Amino acid sequence: MKILQRFVLRELMLPCLLCFAVLCFIFMAGYLVKAADLIIGRGVPFTQTLYVLLLVVPSLVSYTAPMSLLTGILIVFGGFSQHNEFRAMKASGVHPLRFMTPPLILGFALSVFMFVFNDQVAPHARFELRRATKKMIMLHPMALIEPGRFVKISSDIIFLTKRVEKNMMLDIVAHEGVDTDRPVRTIVAERGEIVTDPETGKLEVHLYDGSVSESVDKGIQSVQFQTYRFPTLAENDVQKMGKKKKDMTLAEILVDVSEKTDPKDRRELWAVFHQRIAFAFASLVFVFVGIPIATVVKRGEVVISFGISMAAASIYYVLFAIAQTLATRTGLPPYVSLWIPNIVLLGVGTYLLRKAILS
Repeated sequence: MKILQRFVLRELMLPCLLCFAVLCFIFMAGYLVKAADLIIGRGVPFTQTLYVLLLVVPSLVSYTAPMSLLTGILIVFGGFSQHNEFRAMKASGVHPLRFMTPPLILGFALSVFMFVFNDQVAPHARFELRRATKKMIMLHPMALIEPGRFVKISSDIIFLTKRVEKNMMLDIVAHEGVDTDRPVRTIVAERGEIVTDPETGKLEVHLYDGSVSESVDKGIQSVQFQTYRFPTLAENDVQKMGKKKKDMTLAEILVDVSEKTDPKDRRELWAVFHQRIAFAFASLVFVFVGIPIATVVKRGEVVISFGISMAAASIYYVLFAIAQTLATRTGLPPYVSLWIPNIVLLGVGTYLLRKAILS
């Protein structure tokens, strides 16, 4: 019996690893194109760009690892079903749970690993990515400016430039006061540039020949200017950068939630806390769903398995997005709403798995 279980486990490992590599490459494709543009077209050093790329990987692994396991299960167990190996095993007196044990163990082990990984590795990498991006902006301020797209350099200022000629931005629309309690100012300028003060290291955006508009007493006040400056980033800002909720570990969330008095802040922190734990068990959920789907489809082709895996994972992640909304914007407690996707899919998977065993 151990020989059969080792055979199933061995058959699973290669497809899972290959799917993991392919999925990581697919998810990283956009970042690789951007990195090539930064290195070749904008003069950002290779080492800085590579460091930023490596910091992106942990966030992708949180999604690609469970999907890889699901795809591997669909390939292997779909092949077993397609070639009637399930029937042969049952005819030999082997209970179906015997050869389903390896993926269940693998799914549980991967879930435990992802729990630690999502709590200790991914948040730190996400926070360091923000810091590294800010440092890159300070050293190469024009590298991240793309005509026709809004750019957020500081926490409360975003701007869009329609054209870029050398180091000068043309036709600019900026919004100051974003994500703050004060009214948002809208700034329109004919041209502008990003200037770094060599003495203080402060990064500033200088806008020329434009107007500033803001709401005052239920009206709009507009002022013309020749030069408008707003500081965006300084070296001290990078050093003192605080963590966002998603950048915190579970222990840090518990400490922070004990210090918060605002119910909305507490609810959002608890939502992140339970989402982090529940999301780690995606691998085990995918095992319960993947095995019965594979026995029903009875196709072990890579393309079909990959398509089914993407569809099932998309449904799972959409359910999590809905659960996140329920946790933060309704009266449903986070410890209930964030576990609904796992409970629903585990229930469906268990039902289908039972039918597959008895059929």
